[in-house]
Amino acid sequence: MAQKKRKSGKVEARQLQPTIRFKFGVLLCIIIVTFLFCFVMHMISAVSQPDYWEKEIVPAMATKTEEVVEKKIKADVVNPVPASERADESRIQNCAFIGDVATFSSYYPIPSNMQFTDAVADMSDSRMRSIGRSLKDVQAIYLWYQCPEDLQKSAEAYLRLVNNLLEQAEDVPIYVLTAFPTTDSITNERTDKWNAALFALCDEKGLHYVDVSTTLKANDGTLSENYQDEQALYQTVCELILTHVAD
Repeated sequence: MAQKKRKSGKVEARQLQPTIRFKFGVLLCIIIVTFLFCFVMHMISAVSQPDYWEKEIVPAMATKTEEVVEKKIKADVVNPVPASERADESRIQNCAFIGDVATFSSYYPIPSNMQFTDAVADMSDSRMRSIGRSLKDVQAIYLWYQCPEDLQKSAEAYLRLVNNLLEQAEDVPIYVLTAFPTTDSITNERTDKWNAALFALCDEKGLHYVDVSTTLKANDGTLSENYQDEQALYQTVCELILTHVAD
Protein backbone atom coordinates (compact mmCIF):
# COMPACT_ATOMS: atom_id res chain seq x y z
CA MET A 1 0.00 0.00 0.00
CA ALA A 2 1.31 3.39 -0.88
CA GLN A 3 2.49 5.45 2.07
CA LYS A 4 3.34 9.06 2.72
CA LYS A 5 5.09 10.90 5.53
CA ARG A 6 3.38 13.41 7.75
CA LYS A 7 5.23 16.56 8.77
CA SER A 8 5.68 14.98 12.18
CA GLY A 9 7.63 12.23 10.52
CA LYS A 10 4.99 9.57 11.01
CA VAL A 11 3.84 7.45 8.16
CA GLU A 12 0.09 7.03 7.48
CA ALA A 13 -1.73 4.88 4.93
CA ARG A 14 -2.91 6.75 1.87
CA GLN A 15 -6.66 6.26 1.36
CA LEU A 16 -7.40 5.15 -2.15
CA GLN A 17 -10.51 6.84 -3.66
CA PRO A 18 -13.07 4.47 -5.32
CA THR A 19 -13.12 4.83 -9.06
CA ILE A 20 -16.99 4.43 -9.24
CA ARG A 21 -19.41 6.10 -6.81
CA PHE A 22 -23.03 5.00 -6.23
CA LYS A 23 -25.54 7.78 -6.87
CA PHE A 24 -29.21 7.20 -5.88
CA GLY A 25 -30.42 9.80 -8.37
CA VAL A 26 -28.94 7.83 -11.28
CA LEU A 27 -30.71 4.63 -10.16
CA LEU A 28 -34.01 6.51 -9.83
CA CYS A 29 -33.66 7.90 -13.34
CA ILE A 30 -33.01 4.40 -14.71
CA ILE A 31 -36.20 3.10 -13.03
CA ILE A 32 -38.31 5.97 -14.38
CA VAL A 33 -36.94 5.61 -17.91
CA THR A 34 -37.57 1.83 -17.84
CA PHE A 35 -41.16 2.32 -16.63
CA LEU A 36 -41.88 4.93 -19.29
CA PHE A 37 -40.42 2.72 -21.98
CA CYS A 38 -42.58 -0.26 -20.93
CA PHE A 39 -45.70 1.94 -20.68
CA VAL A 40 -45.17 3.42 -24.14
CA MET A 41 -44.62 -0.03 -25.65
CA HIS A 42 -47.79 -1.32 -23.95
CA MET A 43 -49.87 1.56 -25.30
CA ILE A 44 -48.45 1.09 -28.79
CA SER A 45 -49.42 -2.59 -28.60
CA ALA A 46 -52.95 -1.72 -27.41
CA VAL A 47 -53.53 0.84 -30.15
CA SER A 48 -52.26 -1.52 -32.84
CA GLN A 49 -54.73 -4.27 -31.83
CA PRO A 50 -58.34 -3.53 -32.84
CA ASP A 51 -59.75 -6.12 -30.42
CA TYR A 52 -57.53 -5.19 -27.47
CA TRP A 53 -60.39 -3.90 -25.29
CA GLU A 54 -62.48 -7.01 -25.94
CA LYS A 55 -59.55 -9.31 -25.15
CA GLU A 56 -58.08 -7.55 -22.11
CA ILE A 57 -60.40 -4.96 -20.54
CA VAL A 58 -63.81 -6.57 -20.99
CA PRO A 59 -62.79 -9.92 -19.41
CA ALA A 60 -61.34 -8.03 -16.44
CA MET A 61 -64.61 -6.13 -16.00
CA ALA A 62 -66.57 -9.36 -16.33
CA THR A 63 -64.47 -10.96 -13.58
CA LYS A 64 -65.24 -8.06 -11.28
CA THR A 65 -68.95 -8.38 -12.05
CA GLU A 66 -68.87 -12.09 -11.28
CA GLU A 67 -67.20 -11.39 -7.93
CA VAL A 68 -69.94 -8.91 -7.00
CA VAL A 69 -72.66 -11.32 -8.05
CA GLU A 70 -70.99 -14.19 -6.18
CA LYS A 71 -70.93 -12.09 -3.02
CA LYS A 72 -74.66 -11.48 -3.36
CA ILE A 73 -75.40 -15.14 -4.05
CA LYS A 74 -73.98 -16.13 -0.67
CA ALA A 75 -76.89 -14.42 1.07
CA ASP A 76 -78.74 -16.81 3.37
CA VAL A 77 -82.36 -17.11 2.16
CA VAL A 78 -85.27 -19.42 2.89
CA ASN A 79 -87.57 -20.15 -0.05
CA PRO A 80 -90.45 -19.86 -0.47
CA VAL A 81 -90.45 -16.85 1.84
CA PRO A 82 -92.35 -17.89 4.99
CA ALA A 83 -95.24 -15.82 6.35
CA SER A 84 -94.14 -12.84 8.41
CA GLU A 85 -95.69 -10.04 10.40
CA ARG A 86 -97.66 -7.81 8.05
CA ALA A 87 -95.65 -4.85 6.82
CA ASP A 88 -97.19 -1.42 6.55
CA GLU A 89 -98.81 -0.63 3.20
CA SER A 90 -96.30 2.19 2.75
CA ARG A 91 -93.85 -0.56 1.79
CA ILE A 92 -95.47 -0.65 -1.66
CA GLN A 93 -94.47 2.99 -2.13
CA ASN A 94 -90.88 2.36 -1.05
CA CYS A 95 -90.20 -0.65 -3.25
CA ALA A 96 -89.53 -0.92 -6.98
CA PHE A 97 -91.57 -3.20 -9.22
CA ILE A 98 -90.29 -4.59 -12.52
CA GLY A 99 -92.42 -6.59 -14.93
CA ASP A 100 -96.10 -7.05 -15.65
CA VAL A 101 -97.18 -4.62 -12.95
CA ALA A 102 -99.26 -2.02 -14.83
CA THR A 103 -102.60 -3.41 -13.64
CA PHE A 104 -101.32 -3.95 -10.11
CA SER A 105 -100.23 -0.30 -9.91
CA SER A 106 -103.73 0.85 -10.85
CA TYR A 107 -104.95 -0.64 -7.56
CA TYR A 108 -101.86 0.13 -5.49
CA PRO A 109 -100.12 3.19 -6.96
CA ILE A 110 -96.37 2.82 -7.39
CA PRO A 111 -94.19 5.93 -7.94
CA SER A 112 -93.44 6.33 -11.63
CA ASN A 113 -89.68 6.23 -11.03
CA MET A 114 -90.03 2.87 -9.25
CA GLN A 115 -92.22 1.09 -11.80
CA PHE A 116 -90.71 -0.58 -14.89
CA THR A 117 -93.01 -2.40 -17.27
CA ASP A 118 -90.41 -3.40 -19.87
CA ALA A 119 -90.90 -6.83 -21.43
CA VAL A 120 -87.97 -8.83 -20.08
CA ALA A 121 -87.17 -10.50 -23.42
CA ASP A 122 -86.91 -7.12 -25.14
CA MET A 123 -84.67 -5.41 -22.57
CA SER A 124 -81.10 -4.61 -23.57
CA ASP A 125 -78.25 -5.05 -21.10
CA SER A 126 -77.75 -1.28 -21.00
CA ARG A 127 -81.40 -0.83 -20.04
CA MET A 128 -81.06 -3.44 -17.31
CA ARG A 129 -77.97 -1.71 -15.91
CA SER A 130 -79.70 1.66 -16.06
CA ILE A 131 -82.64 0.34 -14.05
CA GLY A 132 -80.30 -1.24 -11.52
CA ARG A 133 -78.34 1.99 -11.00
CA SER A 134 -81.56 3.90 -10.35
CA LEU A 135 -82.65 1.48 -7.60
CA LYS A 136 -79.67 1.53 -5.23
CA ASP A 137 -81.62 3.22 -2.44
CA VAL A 138 -85.01 1.48 -2.61
CA GLN A 139 -86.24 -0.77 0.19
CA ALA A 140 -86.61 -3.81 -2.07
CA ILE A 141 -87.02 -4.82 -5.70
CA TYR A 142 -89.92 -7.01 -6.85
CA LEU A 143 -89.75 -8.92 -10.14
CA TRP A 144 -93.09 -10.07 -11.48
CA TYR A 145 -93.46 -11.54 -14.93
CA GLN A 146 -96.34 -13.74 -16.07
CA CYS A 147 -95.62 -16.90 -18.02
CA PRO A 148 -94.09 -15.86 -21.39
CA GLU A 149 -94.67 -17.37 -24.80
CA ASP A 150 -90.99 -18.17 -25.35
CA LEU A 151 -89.85 -19.75 -22.10
CA GLN A 152 -86.19 -20.18 -23.06
CA LYS A 153 -85.67 -16.69 -24.45
CA SER A 154 -87.42 -15.07 -21.50
CA ALA A 155 -85.55 -17.23 -18.97
CA GLU A 156 -82.21 -16.19 -20.44
CA ALA A 157 -83.23 -12.52 -20.38
CA TYR A 158 -84.54 -12.90 -16.83
CA LEU A 159 -81.17 -14.26 -15.72
CA ARG A 160 -79.35 -11.31 -17.32
CA LEU A 161 -81.72 -8.91 -15.57
CA VAL A 162 -81.08 -10.56 -12.21
CA ASN A 163 -77.30 -10.45 -12.69
CA ASN A 164 -77.42 -6.77 -13.62
CA LEU A 165 -79.56 -5.93 -10.60
CA LEU A 166 -77.22 -7.87 -8.31
CA GLU A 167 -74.30 -5.89 -9.70
CA GLN A 168 -75.82 -2.41 -9.83
CA ALA A 169 -77.96 -2.57 -6.66
CA GLU A 170 -76.05 -5.18 -4.70
CA ASP A 171 -77.35 -4.25 -1.23
CA VAL A 172 -81.04 -4.19 -2.18
CA PRO A 173 -83.07 -7.38 -1.47
CA ILE A 174 -84.75 -8.84 -4.55
CA TYR A 175 -88.11 -10.62 -4.43
CA VAL A 176 -89.50 -12.79 -7.21
CA LEU A 177 -93.28 -13.14 -7.45
CA THR A 178 -94.67 -16.19 -9.21
CA ALA A 179 -96.89 -16.04 -12.27
CA PHE A 180 -100.66 -16.38 -11.94
CA PRO A 181 -102.37 -19.69 -12.55
CA THR A 182 -105.02 -19.56 -15.26
CA THR A 183 -108.36 -21.23 -15.85
CA ASP A 184 -106.82 -23.41 -18.57
CA SER A 185 -105.08 -26.58 -17.37
CA ILE A 186 -102.77 -26.84 -20.42
CA THR A 187 -101.58 -23.25 -19.99
CA ASN A 188 -101.03 -23.99 -16.31
CA GLU A 189 -98.51 -26.69 -17.17
CA ARG A 190 -96.32 -24.06 -18.83
CA THR A 191 -96.93 -21.65 -15.96
CA ASP A 192 -95.83 -24.28 -13.45
CA LYS A 193 -92.62 -24.84 -15.43
CA TRP A 194 -91.97 -21.10 -15.45
CA ASN A 195 -92.54 -20.82 -11.70
CA ALA A 196 -90.33 -23.85 -11.05
CA ALA A 197 -87.54 -22.22 -13.06
CA LEU A 198 -87.95 -19.05 -11.02
CA PHE A 199 -87.71 -21.03 -7.80
CA ALA A 200 -84.45 -22.64 -8.93
CA LEU A 201 -83.07 -19.25 -9.94
CA CYS A 202 -83.93 -17.76 -6.55
CA ASP A 203 -82.13 -20.55 -4.70
CA GLU A 204 -79.11 -20.21 -6.99
CA LYS A 205 -78.84 -16.43 -6.78
CA GLY A 206 -79.98 -15.82 -3.21
CA LEU A 207 -83.28 -14.13 -4.14
CA HIS A 208 -86.53 -14.21 -2.16
CA TYR A 209 -89.21 -16.35 -3.80
CA VAL A 210 -92.81 -15.36 -2.94
CA ASP A 211 -95.25 -18.07 -3.97
CA VAL A 212 -98.48 -16.25 -4.82
CA SER A 213 -99.51 -18.97 -7.28
CA THR A 214 -100.35 -21.65 -4.73
CA THR A 215 -102.68 -19.36 -2.79
CA LEU A 216 -104.60 -18.51 -5.97
CA LYS A 217 -105.11 -22.12 -7.12
CA ALA A 218 -108.20 -24.24 -6.83
CA ASN A 219 -107.89 -27.94 -5.97
CA ASP A 220 -107.46 -28.83 -9.65
CA GLY A 221 -104.55 -26.40 -10.04
CA THR A 222 -106.42 -23.78 -12.07
CA LEU A 223 -107.21 -20.25 -10.95
CA SER A 224 -109.74 -20.39 -8.12
CA GLU A 225 -113.15 -18.78 -8.66
CA ASN A 226 -112.47 -16.68 -5.57
CA TYR A 227 -109.76 -14.78 -7.45
CA GLN A 228 -111.23 -14.47 -10.93
CA ASP A 229 -112.43 -11.00 -9.97
CA GLU A 230 -109.54 -8.67 -10.80
CA GLN A 231 -109.81 -6.53 -7.69
CA ALA A 232 -109.94 -9.55 -5.39
CA LEU A 233 -106.98 -11.03 -7.26
CA TYR A 234 -104.69 -8.03 -6.84
CA GLN A 235 -105.82 -7.36 -3.30
CA THR A 236 -104.76 -10.89 -2.39
CA VAL A 237 -101.40 -10.45 -4.12
CA CYS A 238 -100.80 -7.23 -2.20
CA GLU A 239 -101.53 -9.02 1.08
CA LEU A 240 -99.11 -11.78 0.16
CA ILE A 241 -96.42 -9.19 -0.57
CA LEU A 242 -96.94 -7.46 2.76
CA THR A 243 -97.10 -10.69 4.78
CA HIS A 244 -94.05 -12.34 3.24
CA VAL A 245 -91.14 -10.02 4.02
CA ALA A 246 -87.67 -11.37 4.69
CA ASP A 247 -85.47 -8.23 4.64
